[in-house]
Amino acid sequence: MAHFLIVEDEAAIRREWKSLLEKENHTYVEAADVDQAIEAIDKSEKQCEGFDLILLDHHLGDETGVNLLENLDVSYCQHRIIVITGHASIPLAREYAKIGAIGHLIKPVSEIQFYITISSSLERRYIYVDEKENWESAYHFLQEIGLLDSIEKLNTDSAMLLEQYEALKAIYEQLINDLEKASNKDSEIAQAYKKASDTLNSTPGSFDSIIPFLNGFLFTPTFLSDIKKIFTSERLHFFILQSYLKRIKENPSAYRITRIVNTAITHFEYRIGKSYRLYFRKEGNTIILERFGHKNIQDKIISFLDKNCENYIENLLVQSCIFTNVTG
Repeated sequence: MAHFLIVEDEAAIRREWKSLLEKENHTYVEAADVDQAIEAIDKSEKQCEGFDLILLDHHLGDETGVNLLENLDVSYCQHRIIVITGHASIPLAREYAKIGAIGHLIKPVSEIQFYITISSSLERRYIYVDEKENWESAYHFLQEIGLLDSIEKLNTDSAMLLEQYEALKAIYEQLINDLEKASNKDSEIAQAYKKASDTLNSTPGSFDSIIPFLNGFLFTPTFLSDIKKIFTSERLHFFILQSYLKRIKENPSAYRITRIVNTAITHFEYRIGKSYRLYFRKEGNTIILERFGHKNIQDKIISFLDKNCENYIENLLVQSCIFTNVTG
């Protein structure tokens, strides 16, 4: 599931593209001209809900898609733009490619070609943007002085936890070397990230490393089950979650809340990196962590929240015992 901006001045064509996106459960915002597109982009950035891809028609009334891109930062355009034109033009395609376009479709757009281009563009964006940001987020987290201080203050397992974070640092540094050797070849870049993730997931470590970052929060047994799965299969996001918990604890008023979740009006959503979501509720000034999962299972989690209001774990002094019971 990805989030799109459709920039097209013809309503019938916008409806066609929206229908195709809906079949794949993608979400979208539409704009009929350059001004509306700029407004949509500004709003999405303020809400921390950036567009994964922008479907950009070249001819937009008296303006063109180039006019839109000239109003955006070059870094924003990179690996985000799919330009759509009424005819094949190599010079025009090159012009958009220089600005950052990663796809080019020619009207009338066939359904097969539409999906192929969308799929390949999302894959490229994932390896060039999302993966890079995820690993950088985890690595920068390690560099924060507060992290090592909090680990060193633990009464047990300090050496094991420090070893776990040192392993992450070593894997990241090896990843940087592998990416440099990949020489911008998509397949080799993807393989470098897969190798790093597989290595991290298989590295010995303690799930209890999250305990210091849960201090000050309340949380449900289901939340613990969620992060146990993440620790096993997507450990990088387990570390990223810790960095966000640290941010929230340091500045409780600075939530990156994008919206109240569905009909579960007392439950909130906090975006963790590009792909994961932290769900919580508040009782007074107390934050109760309820679920953590990939955005692709968001509907299932929201349905769960609509139907359940779990009791939370209250006594943080017995976290280690609780973790053992929950995770086995």
